[in-house]
Amino acid sequence: MDEKKYWTGTVGPLDDFNEIIVDVFYDGATYRGPWAIMTPYSWMRHGCGIVGQGAAQRYEKQEDGKWMKKEG
Repeated sequence: MDEKKYWTGTVGPLDDFNEIIVDVFYDGATYRGPWAIMTPYSWMRHGCGIVGQGAAQRYEKQEDGKWMKKEG
């Protein structure tokens, strides 16, 4: 079984495109190159399209308020 991994930084109320973060966010490369924190909506519009090492990770908010890495 893989070890659970969690986001260690803070997650603000908005992503880097001013969309409200609710229970999922992506930390990943945009199609223009720079990395960003993105909601699923922003990921569809601006993300590089690949979830995985060196591209992006997907995090889900847990009941205890921590963000667990689910993909990437």
